[in-house]
Amino acid sequence: MLNWIKFISVFLLTLAVFITVTVFYNADKPFATFKAEAKDAALADGQLVTVKSVQLYNGTDSYATVFGVDKEGEEIALFVDFSSEDDYKKVKLSDGITADEAVEAVKTELDVEKVLHVTLGMEEEGPVWEVSFKSANDKLNYVYVFFENGQWWKRILNL
Repeated sequence: MLNWIKFISVFLLTLAVFITVTVFYNADKPFATFKAEAKDAALADGQLVTVKSVQLYNGTDSYATVFGVDKEGEEIALFVDFSSEDDYKKVKLSDGITADEAVEAVKTELDVEKVLHVTLGMEEEGPVWEVSFKSANDKLNYVYVFFENGQWWKRILNL
């Protein structure tokens, strides 16, 4: 009887681990596919020679921000939007502030306990850094900082 209880316990634990891994793998698959397609599109379009990283940005529109180097050796960010048939928008990274500078701009005015992520995205007003962080009161906050000059665009505080 004790052996059956051990067998059933081990079987249920193994089944639970398998189901959990499968769910998480399948949940991440659309994001991984979108990132891979954005990377391939940026290279096939010829605007980038090498790709360093890809970030997803969900604002007014959803973009994949592809960071890489163009033919002239300049580091650029290319905003890939598959819903639009226009050319991809791009910015030279040397023409604006860095992600660290965007975080520092937020830290000068707000109490930042833990930075969750910093993502470069495109809005109608232009490229922005989205800084997501937890404050000292453990509330979620989003601050959008313009890429060109580090000025604040929009804040969503204390969620």
